[in-house]
Amino acid sequence: MIKNPTVEMTDEKHLPQANVPFDQIAKDLVRTTTHGGKTIRRVSIILGVLSIVGIVALIVKLITQRDDSTQWGYVAALVSFLLTVGGGAPMVAIAPVLAKANWVRPITRISAIFSLTGIATLIMTIPLLVVLPPLVVDGTRRRSIWFEGPNFSPHVWDYIGILGLIITGLALFYTAAIPDFAVMRDHTTGWRKRVGRILSRGWIGSNSQWRTLRMRIGMFGTFYFLILIFVHFLFSSDFAMGIVPGWRDAIFPMYHSITSLQGGLAAVIASLWFIRRYFKLEKYIHIDQFWSLSRLLFATTLLWIYFFYSAFIVFWYGRGGADKAWIDLLVRGSKEGIGPMGWVFIFAGIFIFIAPWWWLIWNSVRRSINGPIIAASLILIGIMLDRVRIFVTAWSVPTEHIHDKYLMIIPQTSLPSGLDIMIIIGGICIGLLPILVISRVIPVVSIWEMQQFNLLSKPVKYMKTHGVLVAKPD
Repeated sequence: MIKNPTVEMTDEKHLPQANVPFDQIAKDLVRTTTHGGKTIRRVSIILGVLSIVGIVALIVKLITQRDDSTQWGYVAALVSFLLTVGGGAPMVAIAPVLAKANWVRPITRISAIFSLTGIATLIMTIPLLVVLPPLVVDGTRRRSIWFEGPNFSPHVWDYIGILGLIITGLALFYTAAIPDFAVMRDHTTGWRKRVGRILSRGWIGSNSQWRTLRMRIGMFGTFYFLILIFVHFLFSSDFAMGIVPGWRDAIFPMYHSITSLQGGLAAVIASLWFIRRYFKLEKYIHIDQFWSLSRLLFATTLLWIYFFYSAFIVFWYGRGGADKAWIDLLVRGSKEGIGPMGWVFIFAGIFIFIAPWWWLIWNSVRRSINGPIIAASLILIGIMLDRVRIFVTAWSVPTEHIHDKYLMIIPQTSLPSGLDIMIIIGGICIGLLPILVISRVIPVVSIWEMQQFNLLSKPVKYMKTHGVLVAKPD
């Protein structure tokens, strides 16, 4: 049942093409799974080699530096970055879909694929849990959110939370991809046809199958959002606040979650720009997607400064010993003057807020193809710097001082070692490799979503401008 059609305004040159035959849509999008075969193969080999190097470096670090937790700050920052960007990206495929937004259709597959970065997050979390300081030492329990929990609580529940997030994200991705696996079954040959036959699970597009599909997408999307916030709460509390004496901040877990939404949007914009350009999908990815995403990115950028200032003002006006220690450790980087991590904080603030805020404030930038990618790139750099500022400084606190009332001595800044650099590069490559591999199996733009868009919309002239008439399905 169709009701309440609406008109979405856009420029005439950016209007989507109407009445594109389904066979043409399937042909164009299936072609992306074979486009650039040799180039993709070479890039995959490079990513695979760097991934192996990163895993080997991680194993070497675990063997040689297992007893020194102060050397694991950069690994914690990497895990947080992967959780922030890869964990937040699928939310772009959840919230607008539940709101029945029409512009999001070409983006859902791209954003859902980022759930595969959870593989890298899971791998990197294992040694981090091994070196995480125990909850109880010599009968003394350190301050954490597990004030009445069993001794194994941080290690077990953090891993279960991350594992649950990954499983839910993969379930969301696979559920929404079933109709396209059926298309691969019917429109390809060779191993892609065999994979499509297995993963499509006998999909024929009956009414009951479509109802079940929509129900599962809504169910997994809701679960994913709830688990995402829960995991950010656990990770930020156990791997940052819990190992810094005197750090008590009720806003920080939400700050960590908000930057995940911001980082996820930035990652989707960057991927969307690359996919549109490399796979030549201008027919299906229009300015509406960049325009809508850039507005959401601008909103989350403003939320970043709101949550940071809401937390900072408490410590600034509190002026207690613990409050001053927090400012010296995480903002200034030293007790006197600005330390190295103080400069990291300044540059993180420029890249994650000041520069993208000034850039995205202009309508002409937001309503363009190339404008949002600049802001997205700046934000991704800023988030990485911000995670280094938080987690490297938190993990630099020696374990013998974790039980202190608050931090009396600000530790020296820990610079990345060769192993840290290899682990960071390898960890990012592990996150990108599954995304590249899955793009060889299934189109990066959802075929059935584009066909649904084709059936529900058509370009029209509205007064002195042009727009897209969109029918809203019940």
